[in-house]
Amino acid sequence: MDLCINGKNALIFGASRGIGNGIARNLAKEGVNLFLIARSGNKLTSLKEELTKEYGITVNFLKIDISQENIANIIVIQLKKLNINIDILVNISGGPEPTDILSLNSNDYLGYFNEMVGVFIDLTNQLIKPMIKSNWGRIITITSSGVYQPIPDLAISNMLRSAFTSWSKTLANKVAPFGITVNTLVPGRIATERVESIDKQRAEKRDVSIKKVQDESNESIPLNRYGSVAEISSIAIFLAGKPASYLTGNNIRVDGGLIKSTL
Repeated sequence: MDLCINGKNALIFGASRGIGNGIARNLAKEGVNLFLIARSGNKLTSLKEELTKEYGITVNFLKIDISQENIANIIVIQLKKLNINIDILVNISGGPEPTDILSLNSNDYLGYFNEMVGVFIDLTNQLIKPMIKSNWGRIITITSSGVYQPIPDLAISNMLRSAFTSWSKTLANKVAPFGITVNTLVPGRIATERVESIDKQRAEKRDVSIKKVQDESNESIPLNRYGSVAEISSIAIFLAGKPASYLTGNNIRVDGGLIKSTL
């Protein structure tokens, strides 16, 4: 299937590992030029060298921690210096440490709001202007199954990703007339470093092996296994392409059947 995105420019958060890394690699295969963002400069340097050599695309990156102030403006300034307009924006944030909802106070979740929601809203509002002018754009946000089915001990993530989802749907309706689609991907248990870290913490808390925690998770998933980065990134790439032009304002589950609700 020709996705018709060769030569487009994509900005991808969290590109040094996990889902962001998988999406970057798949976009590179489609001939998309990349602007990568992550905290690990060494990993981004290696990824740039690899993808440039293999696919002949242009790869730029910015080593930055999105918990810093004025991140959106810093990114936009860098893009202007490079004379890059973004066509495909992939919003991915890290997540907070497991937290019991009864122990929450406002400082806990307000502290995470900017790096999980605010910075992406600010940046999207700036990057979407050239998309409107060109009458084409793709905004893809990775959220969490907690949007549908709250995940125990991830209270902050459940709250903030739900807020992000509502914003995404509102934006989708606003920019649809300009040929811009806005969708979220809702991962279930995907085999990433973050999921492994959460599994380890749960195992330590219960004083059991991580294998036991993972086996129990597998039993809760109809497909009886964790998903792979390749499986979810392939869906993201489809959303970025021309064949998905009539698909907007959706929350697309990539969860192996984990989420029990029908809505």
